[in-house]
Amino acid sequence: MRTLIKLIPRMWALGGWAPLAIFAIHFFLSRGLDAYTVWPQTDIPMHFAGAVAMAFFLSRCFQALPRDAVRSSRMVVLELVLVGSLTATAAVFWEFAEFTVDQLFATNVQVSLANTMKDLALGVAGAGAFILIRARQLRAGGREIREVASEWVGGGAA
Repeated sequence: MRTLIKLIPRMWALGGWAPLAIFAIHFFLSRGLDAYTVWPQTDIPMHFAGAVAMAFFLSRCFQALPRDAVRSSRMVVLELVLVGSLTATAAVFWEFAEFTVDQLFATNVQVSLANTMKDLALGVAGAGAFILIRARQLRAGGREIREVASEWVGGGAA
């Protein structure tokens, strides 16, 4: 428990505030303004923004990892792949949470299968938007991706 308590300020500094801020906005819009009932399209920017915030946090966590053992071109590709896949995973678990709330409390947060699929697509789109921005910051291009892909396919060493 002490380790977790010590980890909280570090997670906050790494960008953990971003997903929490989106969640706080979601909670205020949902409970305070009943925005999702009044204007159901509120859901669209919130899922997209949540994915961007999660991708930002995950990217910052990745940047904090030690980088001594891995070539920089490989780190660039690894960061982008992991940020995208972990953000998509977070979107899936968000939908699991919505489903659980609906089942336990007889609510209708997941309005329909189409709504759930749209939410997941927005999560992936938010991750994709962040990845494109981050790839430009890192000056990642086709050369890095081809280099890493050829090593992985050919079984080459790092």
